Amino acid sequence: MKRYLFVMAALSLAFPAAAQQRIEWRRDKVTQIIFPADVVKFRTGYTSDDAISQSDGRVMYIQPVDTMPETNLNVQTADGRYYAFDVVYNNAASEVNYIVSPSMAIYQEEQLSEDPQTEPRPFRAEQSAVVDETPVERLTPELLFAKVRKQPDYIVANNVARLQKLTILLKGVYVDEAHVYFKFRLENSSNVPFDVDYIAFSVTARKTKKTSTQERLQILPVGVDTKIHRVDAKSSCEVIYRFEKFTIGKEKILLAEVLEQGGDRNITLRIPEDFIIEARRL
Repeated sequence: MKRYLFVMAALSLAFPAAAQQRIEWRRDKVTQIIFPADVVKFRTGYTSDDAISQSDGRVMYIQPVDTMPETNLNVQTADGRYYAFDVVYNNAASEVNYIVSPSMAIYQEEQLSEDPQTEPRPFRAEQSAVVDETPVERLTPELLFAKVRKQPDYIVANNVARLQKLTILLKGVYVDEAHVYFKFRLENSSNVPFDVDYIAFSVTARKTKKTSTQERLQILPVGVDTKIHRVDAKSSCEVIYRFEKFTIGKEKILLAEVLEQGGDRNITLRIPEDFIIEARRL
């Protein structure tokens, strides 16, 4: 027990409380960052082409593909805290495990009153047990989205579309008794902010040389966890869409189209039917 406490204390020294939060990483090792609460959202100053970034509960894993300039990482956790880090490449970095304490947060959401007339409180760490133990059909939409956010990203192939330094990735598809959820990541590696006009979904034939709008069946989501209006330059964001449960035939495909407001950077991701049929159960 004493040895365990000593190791934890030694790792804690990686972040001096009064210093600017700084993480060093290297391309030949995975850097592990452990937070005091589950990671619900993160944004990076780099794209998936430059580095790998994954979260699993309270842990984030990051690793650059190659040497790269200094960048940043912003993280939001389930207890309402926000963290900001400078990420610096160092091929000789000796520390690859970081333990984050609540005092390192740059901001914490205010705790709202228990008065029933106030707005519902944001998802907190203490609600994690509710999400894990309560039957899906009894969860509120807010907790359902929280449950989807906690699911591991598992789709790693045929799930990316790129256009003019814009990227859209499908990270996972999940299903309950009545709904299907799509978890996307949008990345903008250009120097120009991307203003979102709208995001549309439609079903069309898989093999078609030219598809008109009349040949498409539009599908409208019944919920979204975060409304996206802009993806800033050199940044990324995640979004989850909720639909009434549906499937499509083998000869059809689902299109996810992101259109730019005041521009022509319109990007389309083709989602095959097997991604929906093999959706993971919540």
